[in-house]
Amino acid sequence: MTLNAYIPVLLAALSAGSAFGLSKPGIEYKIFQFPADKIPCIDSRTDDWAIVPDSYAVGTDQLIETTNHNAKVDPKNLDIKVKVGWVKGLNRLYFLYEAYDNFWDMRFSPTGYSNDIFEIAVDGDLSGGQFITNPQIKDPVENQISFSGVHAQNYHIFVPPVNHDWCLVWGCQPWIKYLPWANAAYSYTVKQGESGKVVLEFWITPFDYAPFEGPEKAVESKLEENRTIGLAWAVLDFDGGGKVDHFCCLSDTNRMVSDASYLCAFRLMPIEKWLLKPVEAKWSFKIVDMAERKVAFFDESVGEVKSWKWDFGDGTTSAERNPVHVYAKPTGIYRSSVNTPALYTVVTLEVTGPAGTSKTSKFWDVQVK
Repeated sequence: MTLNAYIPVLLAALSAGSAFGLSKPGIEYKIFQFPADKIPCIDSRTDDWAIVPDSYAVGTDQLIETTNHNAKVDPKNLDIKVKVGWVKGLNRLYFLYEAYDNFWDMRFSPTGYSNDIFEIAVDGDLSGGQFITNPQIKDPVENQISFSGVHAQNYHIFVPPVNHDWCLVWGCQPWIKYLPWANAAYSYTVKQGESGKVVLEFWITPFDYAPFEGPEKAVESKLEENRTIGLAWAVLDFDGGGKVDHFCCLSDTNRMVSDASYLCAFRLMPIEKWLLKPVEAKWSFKIVDMAERKVAFFDESVGEVKSWKWDFGDGTTSAERNPVHVYAKPTGIYRSSVNTPALYTVVTLEVTGPAGTSKTSKFWDVQVK
């Protein structure tokens, strides 16, 4: 995929005041938002990714050969295509990696790397800086346990793995590569030394803080629409000589593997409009003051909306878009479990626009004493 494909995204980001300054200043890649009813199944099949436009694909032409004076990668030797996705409400990054190689090195070596590697590094909160070694920490054990991979993470993913785990986490937290924090599946028919195609499908969870102690003290990166994260990958191509023959990076330097300041900018995109209904009522709420039974309601409807009608379930309504409502003191309504007065309500939002009308009710979500 050529750079021209990113120009519309670049212009939009610049007009919105997006802050660049990672590995490729002025270039921003896109992460596709999957609708909640179309989350990819991790089975190494590409069917789930058919809805992802080609404009999201990052191909071989975006890689540079860092072991050969930043030369372009020869697609006859190695040709890859990567798509990245996310789902609103889940702090997961989904990947589809399709690779053709003219020589798959798939030998098993218990003492070191022996087969090709898809290496990704992610910095979910753009904290930047080194994340594998800290020169200020002199003790190597302390450096590993307290620093490596804590604020950004690196995954050495074997493509494909032979007699070993699916990836190596370059950091102090190997637990991040297992469920419920990650999952992977492969599809391939090639054998040692052959040419051919390998398909890898996986998802990972980025962390703002991932300590060696385990997930109990970890902090997931919060993935939100239009947010920019740091992300990059490299392909370590072994052609049978016992060493890395080609180190191909999406970043403009192989320092990306250990320093988050050299990752690339990736934006978590909104859902493509063609995947949305023309108009759909959606809403959320927050209890502002339980003692006063004050509740704030928020319109999150899809499509062009001209009017709103809220029914708060207590005989009152509102035409505001985001109303704040105070419920009267409930009488004769009880929580069955604790036998104390409480108000269970059925709240409905009806929206109308040029494309029509939509209504959504929620049963007993709003509960005030």
